[in-house]
Amino acid sequence: MSGISHKPLVLMYHGIVTEWTSLPGERERGADLYDVALADFQAQMQCLKNRGYDACLLDHPPEKSGKKVIITFDDGEMNNHDHALPILKKLQFPAYFFIIAKRVGNKGYMGWDELKGLHDAGMVIGSHGFSHEILTGLMDTQIEEELRASKRYLERNLEIAVDCLSIPRGFCDDKVLRMAYDAGYKNVFISERPKELTARCHSRVPVKSNWPLKRFKQALDGEVPMTERAVGAGKGFIKRVFGGGVYDWIRRVLLRMK
Repeated sequence: MSGISHKPLVLMYHGIVTEWTSLPGERERGADLYDVALADFQAQMQCLKNRGYDACLLDHPPEKSGKKVIITFDDGEMNNHDHALPILKKLQFPAYFFIIAKRVGNKGYMGWDELKGLHDAGMVIGSHGFSHEILTGLMDTQIEEELRASKRYLERNLEIAVDCLSIPRGFCDDKVLRMAYDAGYKNVFISERPKELTARCHSRVPVKSNWPLKRFKQALDGEVPMTERAVGAGKGFIKRVFGGGVYDWIRRVLLRMK
């Protein structure tokens, strides 16, 4: 991150949707919690521009100093190409798109032509694992396959270097990070960083579907409402005590009850 005067804010997006968007059937339960309406996304990007933020990439930081933001998208849904890309291009904002390798070309997900178009537009293509499995619940050989197979698959088909990774589902520990760097990734992004992590990685702010513009502006200022802090502490406790598998099971049960 040499050349960046201040640590940039890193935003995490998933789906950018309208009421007519056809959503993938392979989505995990609860993915809609992170769907941002197209109009809201447009307002958020314009807010960044109005506030003087420069969207940057880790390997290509802007020359001038000032406020910086890194924009990322997880999963590789087609709506990222159809809805987010035109806005990013208009504002000249580069971004990272992390792709679930196994789902490339599946209904509702970008295919190779769309991914090549992103790359040609100055976006960075990264890996989001091969099959979106929770890595901390796998054996070492399975973790290695998820990390290496996705990287090889994307590189072979896109004919580019893929050296950035977004940890699937946000479950991460130092062993997973070490294995990711051993697999050839230079930069690893997670969601909110667990306190117990010691290895280097890039923590992100997950943008939620229910955020009004006021809440987005709070995120830019580093503010988190007290209710969200309490919920986050509860999630962290469950993950630390019971592990990612139990947390994910509880989450799915609660979502089914909604």
